[in-house]
Amino acid sequence: MATVAYWLQRQRKPDLQNLASQVGMQHYDNLLKSDLEVALDNYLRKNQTRLQSDPALSGFYKRLDSPLKREKGSSIGVGVGSASAVAEDVKKPKQRRQTLKTRDELEAPTDSDPQLPLTTTSPRTSAGSSTPFSLARQLALPASPSLLADRIEESTTTLTTSVNNLYTTSFIPTTFSSLRAKLSTVTSIQLLVLSIEAFGLFREVVPLKYLTTIPPIPALGLSDPTALKLPDLFALLTSAFWLPFGLWFTTSILLPVTGAWFFNLRSTRDEEGGYDPVTFGVVKGLIAWIIFVRNGLKGESKAVVEGSVPGGAVGMMVGAGLSVLGGVYEAVLRK
Repeated sequence: MATVAYWLQRQRKPDLQNLASQVGMQHYDNLLKSDLEVALDNYLRKNQTRLQSDPALSGFYKRLDSPLKREKGSSIGVGVGSASAVAEDVKKPKQRRQTLKTRDELEAPTDSDPQLPLTTTSPRTSAGSSTPFSLARQLALPASPSLLADRIEESTTTLTTSVNNLYTTSFIPTTFSSLRAKLSTVTSIQLLVLSIEAFGLFREVVPLKYLTTIPPIPALGLSDPTALKLPDLFALLTSAFWLPFGLWFTTSILLPVTGAWFFNLRSTRDEEGGYDPVTFGVVKGLIAWIIFVRNGLKGESKAVVEGSVPGGAVGMMVGAGLSVLGGVYEAVLRK
């Protein structure tokens, strides 16, 4: 079987399919590139008379009828003299190769010569001598930039899907959703306001007591000795704690909750119990205005509470206003 023309081997498979369709060749869709080259080469040789004038096939027929192949055919009829000349030309390179081989053997270092150390090629040298093109041939790279882009996009999509699946199956989404649902209520806002007021009051009525001194620790950023102080829990047994705390608890929690439970404006026949956050804020604001703004109550405990709560009397009234605003907004959303 004749060798496939080099002109066909250089073509890509889509170009070969287009060429087969153009010249009228059939049954080529499922052929591999190598089989398509052989089939197309045979078809073009058989139909040379009809297709030789086609400009698209000029490269194929020019190489097919090149003088080099004709010279190969004409070299059969040479004479005896030319045969002897060819024999001499063939012998000369053999003698030259034999001479070079002998010279290399004479110059090669032997084990008996101590002045010529044996050299071996280190892995680093062989690795460094590799070119980028040889490294690229060793790697399994895609055939075209579009395939490379598709593989990168596929890998990115797979990674994103894995991360999303890991996040979805974890406890994080459920925990955040539950926390948001619990904080999105008027009661949570009221508890937050009361926690801020209680923290300020505890800092005032429960003093810090010196415990020990921490030596300098450069690794933790402590260049100087630091005094360690902890809350003095023995203050809970004194009246200095209970009088201010009792006043704040009564005016900020007990009386507002009692009024909101009795005057529950949002309670209906279907919903009983609970308290009204709007009434809670109104009662708390009125008590704060009467006792702390209008000085309805005098004494050291009143001064301690007003001085320890963030914002004083104004801060307590602002907290009551937030409770009223949240209750009204929640009532509007329910309707």
